[in-house]
Amino acid sequence: MLPDPILELKQAAGAALARRIDAWGSAHDVAAFLGTDCARIGDIRRGTLKRFSFEMLLRLLVRAGARVEIRVTVPRRGDARASFVDEAKQ
Repeated sequence: MLPDPILELKQAAGAALARRIDAWGSAHDVAAFLGTDCARIGDIRRGTLKRFSFEMLLRLLVRAGARVEIRVTVPRRGDARASFVDEAKQ
């Protein structure tokens, strides 16, 4: 049985969001823009993601102006995996 990919995807999405909002100013300003609270912005910036669902992180990425795409492919046998590509990081 394959491991659950959600934790890895959450970490990657959280890191992409943190990079995106890092230079935006105060947590208060970022929270107001994204429609959340300052404590959650602090959590994102610290990489503390246990209070976030993967769905919420994707929603916040879109609110932050990111384009989020989900692509599903059928791999060769034994090569199943999940990945998150942050093109802004490349």
